Amino acid sequence: MAKTLNSICFTSLLLVLLFISAEIPKSEANHCDKFLGEATVSYPCRERECEAQCHAHYEHSCKGECEDHDHEEHCHCYGY
Repeated sequence: MAKTLNSICFTSLLLVLLFISAEIPKSEANHCDKFLGEATVSYPCRERECEAQCHAHYEHSCKGECEDHDHEEHCHCYGY
């Protein structure tokens, strides 16, 4: 019985180590860098409004950022 318990513990520990080394939860959570497009906001661009418009227009949007291009502010939407 003790041998079986040791075997189960070792296998469980090996699986936990495999999941941690593969970084499965982390790999999907932190890649909000794909440009989805622009959203229309009032001038001047405000982060909260930009964020809200991005979520309204793009289903997979995870952030909206006001960015300056050619001396004009644009609301850029990013997602997964």
